[in-house]
Amino acid sequence: MARRDTGKYRLLNRIGLIGTLAPIAAWLLALALVRFLASLGCQIDEGSSHPCVFLGRDLTDLAYSLGFFAAWGPLILFPICAGVAMLWGLTRLILFIAQPKD
Repeated sequence: MARRDTGKYRLLNRIGLIGTLAPIAAWLLALALVRFLASLGCQIDEGSSHPCVFLGRDLTDLAYSLGFFAAWGPLILFPICAGVAMLWGLTRLILFIAQPKD
């Protein structure tokens, strides 16, 4: 029985997995940071920026940007993740069908 060349499939799987899950991980990180800053007493919303000081540093702009991304990010990121996942699956299907049978 001939052994398949799995190197190209492994690379394709890694690229597809990273392209699908990295935007979700970035959104979850932003959500966690918003929750952390909110627990420190910072008021975070996407309507306007409010003063937010942590360890003597002004994080007002960062808190506003993170809050905006945490609130509206899924509207952009999840369709992108779904598109990458479908493209990944379609590519794997084409490679499976085109593979010579042993």
